[in-house]
Amino acid sequence: MSTLTIVGIGPGSADYFMPAARKKMQNAHTVIAARRILPMLQEVCGESSAQFTPMGKIKDTFVLIDELLNQDKDVALVVSGDPLMYSLYKTICNDEISETWNMEIIPGIGSLQMLGAAFGETMEDAQIVSVHGRKKTPGSVALCVTENPKVFFLCSKEQGPGWLSQIMLDYHLDDVTVYAGANLSYEDQMLVSGTPAEMVQGEYPSLCVAMIKNSNPKQVVRPCFLSDVDFERGKTPMTKEEIRVLILHKMKLHPDDVVWDIGAGTGSISIECARQVPFGEVHSVERDEAAIGLIEKNKEKFGTDHLVVYHGDAAEQVKNLPMPDKVFIGGSGGKLEQIMETIAAFHNHIRVTVSAVTLETIAEANEILGKYDPDYDVIQATVGRGRKIGSYHIMDTNNPVMIFTATV
Repeated sequence: MSTLTIVGIGPGSADYFMPAARKKMQNAHTVIAARRILPMLQEVCGESSAQFTPMGKIKDTFVLIDELLNQDKDVALVVSGDPLMYSLYKTICNDEISETWNMEIIPGIGSLQMLGAAFGETMEDAQIVSVHGRKKTPGSVALCVTENPKVFFLCSKEQGPGWLSQIMLDYHLDDVTVYAGANLSYEDQMLVSGTPAEMVQGEYPSLCVAMIKNSNPKQVVRPCFLSDVDFERGKTPMTKEEIRVLILHKMKLHPDDVVWDIGAGTGSISIECARQVPFGEVHSVERDEAAIGLIEKNKEKFGTDHLVVYHGDAAEQVKNLPMPDKVFIGGSGGKLEQIMETIAAFHNHIRVTVSAVTLETIAEANEILGKYDPDYDVIQATVGRGRKIGSYHIMDTNNPVMIFTATV
């Protein structure tokens, strides 16, 4: 049976080329690799009968591999670094064309290992993060560094050691050490380290790796919930504190989440979210001008500078907001469907929580959320508060609230 062998060749220098990788390529019918490394591979393999073919577009390459395997020809697909570390192997597995392929993997020495070796740093206590071709918010990077003694980064041209260092400064992580490496194993290898203030001034190649050491890591503790009396209120309706607790529980916030609060009212949910996501962002949308003023007052009162307030129609405002991780909709102005369409367009498994009091809104939420998540969760909450009448106490009960939660 023909086999596709995914070969990791390490950082690029022939000195780090594994003998097992050389043997597999020598015995393959076709060796596929990036054009720039083909000459080195041909030299390393010596007198091999293998056909060396430059890699084209990923889809075209997969079709070529499929054709060769169906012709009972062994193929070696060569990638730099380690195939198991943010490499092409996962992409292959996620493509249905590979379902019938017989595959083997020869791991290689990755650039993060090279960086750790250069500075004498072990990796068993490290987190590994890729910002190469992946969207990572500054807050998520700062959170990871805050909570871990060591974080290794696969960088990109725009999100390199300088970008990481600026994040450290922005989040007051001044006492960490930033390490950077590029062209590892080559003659023009670059290795440098320093404080964030020192490293932010440097210039770095487009492809490099970095490590940040934090000698005093600590878990981020989320604050307790606020009471109604803590907020600036005015005459704008506000979600009661017991209901806020249930809503926040259903939202399942993470400290670096990007959150939307649609129909924010006084901003009580926005403020609670902002306190729960110190490394994230909260985008608060409200159409009532008086309510906007209250949100701004509460924002100032609680020092939630990462809360951004938008005045206007919710369905229009959300079109310009960044992709969220969590969304709370407390009021949609009758445009829940349009808002949900905008959320669904991100294709990113976003958790949406909707509160509803009126029968009309409950029916609308049931129908619309059901389109996106037939297994959505819904609870009904009713809060009664004791009130004294003479020598007796009675319960004043608020209107029941339906809380829907769906993944879109």
